[in-house]
Amino acid sequence: MTGVPIFITLGPSGTCHEYALLNYIEFQGLDDDVDIELVEDFYEGLERVYSEPDGFLLQCSSHPDVHVVTESYPQEIFVVDTFMFPAKEMGLIVRNDVEEPKSLGVVAAAMGYQDLAKWETIVEEPANPIVAENLLAGKYDAGVTFVAFGEAHPQELRVAERYGEVDTTWLVYGHRRRYRGHLIGHRIPWFFGDEPEPGSSEDLEPAQDARAA
Repeated sequence: MTGVPIFITLGPSGTCHEYALLNYIEFQGLDDDVDIELVEDFYEGLERVYSEPDGFLLQCSSHPDVHVVTESYPQEIFVVDTFMFPAKEMGLIVRNDVEEPKSLGVVAAAMGYQDLAKWETIVEEPANPIVAENLLAGKYDAGVTFVAFGEAHPQELRVAERYGEVDTTWLVYGHRRRYRGHLIGHRIPWFFGDEPEPGSSEDLEPAQDARAA
């Protein structure tokens, strides 16, 4: 690398991608040492990273365009890191002036939340903030988008269903391949047996009992 790292992810501002990226940058201790660029889609993001030697791309593993990024430049752009982080809480948000919603706005990665067969019209959008804004503008009757957005506009919208936070995985792409013939991951043997997670309250209980005795 020759300059300041440039992190690219899906916009507009307010997406789960931006939220995850900001937390990842903080986790890596890079708060003041990076540039952030938001793109309209991952085709644009991929080309931007390809042309930028110091570029990195963040993408949710559930995004339908993962194959585009992983397969377009197999010898130039690599998965260099992954991490787990919850997406923003999603829900079915419905306009208050609609008794029986028939049209739905939704991003491709969120289509699993709903039985799409029950909707007369489905409008696919590129990002959740766009679903939210178009729902508020009356483009469709309901939308799968951020619960917080519905709660912020109680006069116009209601939260009909909550899906809770979903823990998901995120892919970080870059130019320097990390794989060297051995699996890269975290060893978590306690996860597959009866041992408590190290540092958890459950892990501390035996020691506390011993001191009490």
